[in-house]
Amino acid sequence: MVLSSQDTTFAGEYSSITHNQKYMQLKNIPRHGSTNTYDHSVRVAHAMSYLAPIFHVDKESAVKVGLLHDFCMVDYHKDDKATHHGEWYCFYHPVEAVENAESEGFYLNITEKRAIWSHMFPLSKSIPTSRLGYMLTLADKKVAFEESFANAYEAYQHGYILLRGMTLRLLPIRK
Repeated sequence: MVLSSQDTTFAGEYSSITHNQKYMQLKNIPRHGSTNTYDHSVRVAHAMSYLAPIFHVDKESAVKVGLLHDFCMVDYHKDDKATHHGEWYCFYHPVEAVENAESEGFYLNITEKRAIWSHMFPLSKSIPTSRLGYMLTLADKKVAFEESFANAYEAYQHGYILLRGMTLRLLPIRK
């Protein structure tokens, strides 16, 4: 699943984050089977930009946490469980995302940090404590569902084509 032209344009508007050298490495980390972490984060941030006025949340803050919420350089498909003392990805990656964001010079206030730390709710060490936190949790789940469904649909289409081809070959030809 590739970024739409609208998502690409949106990402360009936030180039201070999306063109950061370390952040761009997220393009090499798979996410939800059909995309990568960079594209996923851009989609979440774009959703956040639409939700911000509805939730009465600062748009810039919403976009920032959307872009940075998965700023973790670990491919959870290949996680060896040794690096993070056997802890599950859903518990440690929000903390690592905040650390990576700060190490790259992206300032996060305490509300933004808490939103990122809790975005995996209910599979997280903390629960959302602000509208921003709930908004990020919802946007992340919505986008993850769409990406996962896109992957399932693509697999179904591929399987259907394969099965259809096999069925046509297996049917006897009647004269």
